Amino acid sequence: MDYLERKENAKEMSFHAKSILACGDKAGHKNVLEKNKWKEEMIGSELNHRVFSKSTGEIQGADAVDENGKPWEYKSEELKSFKDVLRFLESVVDGTNTYAGSMTYNNGYSRENVNSYKDIGHIHAVFYRGDMVAITEVSTDYVTSENGLMKRIINEENGAVYKSTNGNGVRPHYENGGVRKGEGKVLVINDIRK
Repeated sequence: MDYLERKENAKEMSFHAKSILACGDKAGHKNVLEKNKWKEEMIGSELNHRVFSKSTGEIQGADAVDENGKPWEYKSEELKSFKDVLRFLESVVDGTNTYAGSMTYNNGYSRENVNSYKDIGHIHAVFYRGDMVAITEVSTDYVTSENGLMKRIINEENGAVYKSTNGNGVRPHYENGGVRKGEGKVLVINDIRK
């Protein structure tokens, strides 16, 4: 892309960014482009949750509340290629492959913090280039278990050393046309292969 093409492309990006920001304003978000707030709004609208307008949230550790007032933490994952899309959908829809999702909890570095997630619902949403591909409710018991966030805490208590307190994670496993037993349930599928 030469200089003039690049400049024209930047103008087009600005036009679309302004449109997205205007949509965010209608939904009550000052900057829907900040910290993937637009993805949270897509998840919340699909699940009929009220998404918090500030990125810090109204309830610590949560991004939204449902109609009963239950808080929910949203974790989104962006698939990097269409090959990844195929693998994910082959796992969750067709049951012919496997895929380990990724949910990162930067605050999940102590027993106290992990235990604070026990009263919150957990959502793993998968996106590809603007399309929401899936929404999964990940079991709170799994998120806070020794196979989830507590695994790293136990490893540290037994002498493991990590470079950072950030990045404790949970991996929902997609297989056999759904999510692994005991890890949650798929709520929404958008098969973008069609």
